[in-house]
Amino acid sequence: MRPRLPRFVLASLLAASVAACHTVAGDSVRPAVLSDASPKTMAAVTQVLAKVTGQGRVTLGPGDPTRDPTITVLPPAPGPYEGNSPSMPTYFELVTDGKACFLRERQKQTLHPLPGVACRPK
Repeated sequence: MRPRLPRFVLASLLAASVAACHTVAGDSVRPAVLSDASPKTMAAVTQVLAKVTGQGRVTLGPGDPTRDPTITVLPPAPGPYEGNSPSMPTYFELVTDGKACFLRERQKQTLHPLPGVACRPK
């Protein structure tokens, strides 16, 4: 008679395998650029960036995501009682696996899907 694994073990294994899909940046992704920079596309990108960075609203640094795969999120502005802020920008790269578009955070190499956003390989 084969022993059965408890359900919580199976559930945690399933959750770990699903999470691994978005955290492994293998050779299957390559740099990409946005197909267009329409307000709808940019709103979708900034919404994902706000969620990832934990900021309510994000301010993007200079650059054209239809030509350059790097997207920079500027840190929040210093408060009224702060002189200089030690905060640094956060860098993301647009990548594609040929089917979907993702944002990859440079420091963590984590992939964040961009649903409804079209991109093309650079």
